[in-house]
Amino acid sequence: MIYRVVLAVVLASALVAVALPPLDDARRERAATVVTDQIESIERTADALVSTDEPTEGVGARRVVTLRVPARQWTSAGVERVSFAPVGTGDHGRVSWQVRGGRTSSRSLSVPLTTADDEPLVLDEPGHHRLVLALAGRPGAPVVVVRQLK
Repeated sequence: MIYRVVLAVVLASALVAVALPPLDDARRERAATVVTDQIESIERTADALVSTDEPTEGVGARRVVTLRVPARQWTSAGVERVSFAPVGTGDHGRVSWQVRGGRTSSRSLSVPLTTADDEPLVLDEPGHHRLVLALAGRPGAPVVVVRQLK
């Protein structure tokens, strides 16, 4: 009888050991996909802002968007941080994110992007973050300024 119990425990442990690595991969992939989809949506909003409005003196056109930084859960590995970084004058901004236990991913945006203080905007707390995308610059050379809505 004791042999059956020991054999069952050993077999169950082996099955769990085989199942955990693919489960961790799936959790990291899910977290990365959630962030990637949201960044694509923010990029589309910024692109629409640039293509439909013209920069003006003073307060210009704006859009408020929400970015959800996934927390660590049973079905998601969670995201350590998302950052929006200006690349330089005339260049497009860069967004990077790091999934817990995974590598850092990044992508260049299709629109010129900067932050209010020209320093990276880092979101390192899980949850919903409201961001303001504001059109700045001059006609013919628009720039989208991203800042966190307090």
